Amino acid sequence: MNDLKQTKVKPNNLKQIKVKVKVTVLDKKHRKLARILEEYHSIAHWKVIEAIRFEIFAPNKNFTERQKAYEDYKDVVLKLKPIFKKLIIERNRLARNEGYKNYFEFITQKDGIPKEKINLFFTKADKIIEDINHKLPLPKTLPDWYWSEFNIPDALDLVKVPKYSIPEDIYKTAEKIHPEIKRIISRIKVETIKGFYPRTEFINETKSVVIETPTKPSIYNALTFVHELGHAIEFIKLAEKGIDPLSKSKYWQEKQAYQFKFKFEEKCLPEKIKDASRGGLLSDFFTALFEWTIYTNPNQDFDEAYAKTFNRCYPHIAGQKKNPFYVLENGLVLRPCSVVTASVAEAELYC
Repeated sequence: MNDLKQTKVKPNNLKQIKVKVKVTVLDKKHRKLARILEEYHSIAHWKVIEAIRFEIFAPNKNFTERQKAYEDYKDVVLKLKPIFKKLIIERNRLARNEGYKNYFEFITQKDGIPKEKINLFFTKADKIIEDINHKLPLPKTLPDWYWSEFNIPDALDLVKVPKYSIPEDIYKTAEKIHPEIKRIISRIKVETIKGFYPRTEFINETKSVVIETPTKPSIYNALTFVHELGHAIEFIKLAEKGIDPLSKSKYWQEKQAYQFKFKFEEKCLPEKIKDASRGGLLSDFFTALFEWTIYTNPNQDFDEAYAKTFNRCYPHIAGQKKNPFYVLENGLVLRPCSVVTASVAEAELYC
């Protein structure tokens, strides 16, 4: 969620982006939520939000440049904050109307996450966070502001990594851990990503899959493709057994994909790059824990909650007091609690 390397919109002048806000309402009970989303994106469409985020957090910018970028778009951030809270409150209301305590509980049950796995996540999260932080291949000296709200920590950006062509290099490398890939490649079609998120679609008629993913060579896009390839392999294996892949819960699907990705990191990447890549779990945990915090207690200062959650995921080094930049995370608005499922799966596999 926090990877700036996949950012596609990088205009010098954000006014160049002209988009229409259109919300489709399928039923009456979601009309209020749709209006709030429309209000949010009338302030800044998700493409504009993505561009502002890049303007502030671009890896090549220093602290002064990031501060200036924030000042340029501070009014947008401030306008989005109260609307963001309204989204949380409305989603909770809809979840309660369906018999759930809050939206976080609704998603975990909808995605088929076993309660014992959720408990495992909350029990083991801090230990996993500590272990990953201990292994991060960080240089001895970092800018004083590296752990501030004006930066998104990314260990992969601090190590020298090879560039993998997609899909050719990944297929070749992944065959070491999954020889069957060679046999099923013909049933996998790779297309350039069309929407905001990568996706893998199972085509029932042909028992094949289509992967939409960023294809520009980079370690970030390579690891994204590895994850989606994990989905594709499992979909085809299930189809060959006569099992509908879509009959499996989202949690089961995510667990299989992350299991493949973990194995790829362990067997195919140098240790330093593997340890840096595992820093992605910290980003996922950060998002999942923040959403758990705000959906279970929306009557709090979200800026403080975001900062505290960041400090929890980067203990001993981070000391943020307030952080308003959750409003620039499109995933929190467009796919709320979607990272929770991934985080619980990652925690189970890491343990």
